[in-house]
Amino acid sequence: MAAAGARADAVGLHTCLNVRAAATLRDVSAPDRPTLPDALKRALPAARWERVSGGQSGAQVWRSTRHVLKVQARTPHAAGTLQQERERLRWLAGRIPAPQLVAFEVEGDREFLAMTRLSGIPMSHPDARLHPERVVNLLARALRELHALPIRDCPFRQTLDVTLPLARERVQAGLIDAHDFDDDHAGRSATSVFNELARTRPPQDDLVVAHGDATLDNIILNGEYVEGLIDVGRLGIADRHADLALAHRSVRSELGERYAGMFLDLYGRALVDDTKLAYYRLHDELF
Repeated sequence: MAAAGARADAVGLHTCLNVRAAATLRDVSAPDRPTLPDALKRALPAARWERVSGGQSGAQVWRSTRHVLKVQARTPHAAGTLQQERERLRWLAGRIPAPQLVAFEVEGDREFLAMTRLSGIPMSHPDARLHPERVVNLLARALRELHALPIRDCPFRQTLDVTLPLARERVQAGLIDAHDFDDDHAGRSATSVFNELARTRPPQDDLVVAHGDATLDNIILNGEYVEGLIDVGRLGIADRHADLALAHRSVRSELGERYAGMFLDLYGRALVDDTKLAYYRLHDELF
């Protein structure tokens, strides 16, 4: 799902990684196929759609050989919406490789977002994990390049001034499943997590353009380079540790502690604050 012409704008992301571009999908039976608004039917060519396991966003995801379709209900206090992702895809075009926006529609209480499909595999794919050193090198380079974008040009804010009030609303609305917390935070309540976040908020921000959900699942590899970033609905100006914390946790989970440390070394240890890494890992529990 890389934007046309974006490859030339992201030479720094194109680093060697020899993996097979393969994916395991479940075929979709006819009743599972999404019912699309008429405008979206006109925008998308006829194709065989396959259902993809959704992430934590709550969106249902289908893909064909050329496109990806997301469908998500509009709900109060959502961590992210498809409308937000549409806006960010538009902004990223020509800056960082990402899917091209095809169409966005709202019908009733549902949002529909269609985009081009990136060829390749996520960094979390078993084939990618065969080359852990290359994966962490690519991950560090991809995040450094994203974080180097001028924040003055970014219209989206995801600083703690924005996310902490939303976190409070989500806790008060009972949207947080404490049983899903990481092992480090197991047994805690959502309220106690929020109270700690409010009490220990870092006094200074190291602001960059951040992905917002920088896990291995959301960076796509294709042969010898990074094809692009996906699931960008929470992208915006934030402390760099909002990305580093999730990326470090993802690498540790998928590749082990050794490679998690290597990732931070490759990104630049001088930029890393361990206290902030812990803070933003806790912060993510409420999203």
